[in-house]
Amino acid sequence: MNILVISNNYPSLEYPARGVFVYNLVQQFCKLGHEVSVISSKNILSSKRKKVKTYGEENCTVFRTKVVSASNMQIGSFNTYKIAELSQIKGIEKITKKHDLEFDFVYAHFMMNGISAVNALKNYNKPFFVAIGESDLIGLTKMYPRDYFEQSIKQIRGFIAVSNKLKKQLIDFGISENRIFMKPNAVDLTKFYKRNKVEMRKKYKLPLDLKLVAFVGRFLPHKGPLRVLEAVQNLDNVGALFMGNGPQEPSGSSVVFKESVPSYAIPELLSAADIFVLPTQREGSCNAIAEAIACGLPVVSSKISEVMDQCNPSFSILVDPLDVKAIESAIDTIISDEERREEMSMKALEYSKNFEIGERAASILNFIEGAMEEEVNGNEV
Repeated sequence: MNILVISNNYPSLEYPARGVFVYNLVQQFCKLGHEVSVISSKNILSSKRKKVKTYGEENCTVFRTKVVSASNMQIGSFNTYKIAELSQIKGIEKITKKHDLEFDFVYAHFMMNGISAVNALKNYNKPFFVAIGESDLIGLTKMYPRDYFEQSIKQIRGFIAVSNKLKKQLIDFGISENRIFMKPNAVDLTKFYKRNKVEMRKKYKLPLDLKLVAFVGRFLPHKGPLRVLEAVQNLDNVGALFMGNGPQEPSGSSVVFKESVPSYAIPELLSAADIFVLPTQREGSCNAIAEAIACGLPVVSSKISEVMDQCNPSFSILVDPLDVKAIESAIDTIISDEERREEMSMKALEYSKNFEIGERAASILNFIEGAMEEEVNGNEV
């Protein structure tokens, strides 16, 4: 099939780590024998960065469109996000027409891209499918006039939700359950697997005599990098690896690594660690957790529904993400018991087989093909 992917979150030579989870999935669509075109939008006000040589092997045909973004401020009845949306719609229309793109269906990643795709491409009479991976849909609805939002989502044939929380929110919007396929995010197990810990520590010049905690994600309050740092600082002979960037930048003697790294380095650095810690307050389906599990790391994370969808008690301890003492205690429980840590590592590796990206891609396409067949036969999905 010919697939048209719409996403404002996709890697580029300037931003090679952006939207890696979208990139990984659509590469799998290609490997399954499909022709994939991607229309990726970029804010023209984004800061300029030095380009890298490559962000990875690209099997899709990628088109870039520029948008003007004025954030999403509410001014009376008008939300400034409308400026970016109209810009994105025009860009999608222009590229599709200019390159005479042929497609059997549209796959948009995230609801806002789905709504833009519907309003840009509805005259093509092709089905729309939208991946819902936002941490929360409720706030998103405030960016649109209610009637416009409701009319747009009615034109979407099916939804791929990454958590039961998001599935429930879709149902609350009036979407029938049989139009929703729930499938958590997954990883490429040929890239994310357990390496030799000592070799990885030597490669990245990390201390060999400390227990190391790994954090992967944006340095933002809801992700909790500073809560991880505070918990680690209270423990003896424990250091922390922070992979990411953002305003809440951790610092101090407990920080042994702090850097935004390309995707290929993440499994190597995870393999250098003893445990993964992410006290997040909200997620869609957390790629960082799935990646850590695939590298055999025990997990300390949050007792919230979206994380509970991903984690099993055999390899994880879930706590109140705002309770630093609980985070510290969970880390210490695992770090101080080598036998338990090794057992949790083995359980994590075993469980990670349930989150293989090739299987996820095939399952999503099976859902889409089934929905399209139902439509041809005149039945509601």
